[in-house]
Amino acid sequence: MKKSLKKCVSSLSLIVITGLSYGCRIMPLNASTVNTSYSESFENFPNPERGFYISDGPDASSPISLGKLQEVRSQNMSLIRRIYLLSNYRDSPLSESFLNLVSNDFQRAREAGVKLIIRFAYNWEQGEPDASKDRIISHMEQLRPVLQNNYDVIAYVHAGFIGAWGEWNRSTNDLLNTTDMQDILFKFLSVIPSDRMVALRYPYYKKRIYDNASPLNSFEAFNSSNRARTGAINDCFLASRDDGGTYLLDDDIEQQKNYLSQDNLYVVQGGETCNSDSRAQPYIGCNNALNELSRMRWSALNSRFERGVLDTWRNQGCYGEIERRLGYRFNLINSEITNTAKPGGRFFAKLNIQNVGWASPYNRRFVEIVLRNKQTSQEYYLRVNEDPRRWLAGNTTTVNIEGGLPANIPSGEYDIFLNLPDPKSRLYNRPEYSIRLANVDVWENSTGYNSLLSSVVIDANAGGGEYTGSNNFIPR
Repeated sequence: MKKSLKKCVSSLSLIVITGLSYGCRIMPLNASTVNTSYSESFENFPNPERGFYISDGPDASSPISLGKLQEVRSQNMSLIRRIYLLSNYRDSPLSESFLNLVSNDFQRAREAGVKLIIRFAYNWEQGEPDASKDRIISHMEQLRPVLQNNYDVIAYVHAGFIGAWGEWNRSTNDLLNTTDMQDILFKFLSVIPSDRMVALRYPYYKKRIYDNASPLNSFEAFNSSNRARTGAINDCFLASRDDGGTYLLDDDIEQQKNYLSQDNLYVVQGGETCNSDSRAQPYIGCNNALNELSRMRWSALNSRFERGVLDTWRNQGCYGEIERRLGYRFNLINSEITNTAKPGGRFFAKLNIQNVGWASPYNRRFVEIVLRNKQTSQEYYLRVNEDPRRWLAGNTTTVNIEGGLPANIPSGEYDIFLNLPDPKSRLYNRPEYSIRLANVDVWENSTGYNSLLSSVVIDANAGGGEYTGSNNFIPR
């Protein structure tokens, strides 16, 4: 008890310490803020656009089954990889029925509360043909309206289309030259809305296509340029020393990994393992797997393939950690928040948030403070100028929040929440698409809010001056 009390003591001389199951609160008697510390949760739970995923396809005739979507949510996952096989369209336009199938898949995913990782491929067997560049580009143009209208439920897309499995491997139409790769990738990036990423199978292709051997830096990140939107897939993770050709054996593999590690600070990394044979045995053990997942900042990983690798992780005891740490995982450490204020007055909060995952979010997200009246349930929210994509793995970010309370806000006590919703209008009020913090007793399942385990009393007689800034709370 002495140790926990010492941890809670602030520099204020007059305090009341209350022991609560979720942490400790320091309540200054003659001050306008309250400090709260939070307990980290090690529970596995789904969060948007990250984690293990289930794969569906390849198929171009059957919609995603409701059972498959229900399986995703029931197993604490939020992603499904959807592969569309276009072998029937190598020499013809996409049919209206196929475009409707893709559109209906998006709608079904939206209803189920999941997002899709999309790939289009012309074959699913090594040696089978792909399509010509002109045909690929014409198909992309046909897909434009469907993808534009439904990208809210796209997590990211694979570059696809070229070569075996749509992995840009062994193109029968000789498309793996820099000019054709550039044309096809840039076309797909123009078809996909600018706040979604396209992931390439081989990192050295990105260097060639952009004629740039340097990884992205923080100034280039998330600026909507093609390079800032080009992420990575590794579909032979840990398969061999070069990850089944992911890295070039005749170049320094460590240098290639260093490039990808830095680039992946700001773009998505996903994929799957592909074998557990003798070539993979030195690499698939937990110690190396955890190191590589962290180093390459993985966000999404196939939960079904390859089973030998996944079973190794289960047997060696690291599977649960991988479940939790793929992508982002935000742990709220402590906060300092206004606890008394007057209508028209200033609200202040300081949050220290640690990312204990292996990556950060790769898609845009809102950050909001929500006040809810304890008696009437009336809500007011404040949109915060913060970008969770920059809450990097292994870092603790201090979020400073200041805003004005409405002059006509009713007096009373208001619970305080942090809301990290999807910015797209069809998903904004959907709890399944809001980020949950990795803390004990903070998640509100009905709203997707994270309780800050604090409240503010609005009272016309409270101290403090008028708020003179431009960032004000808005009623729901």
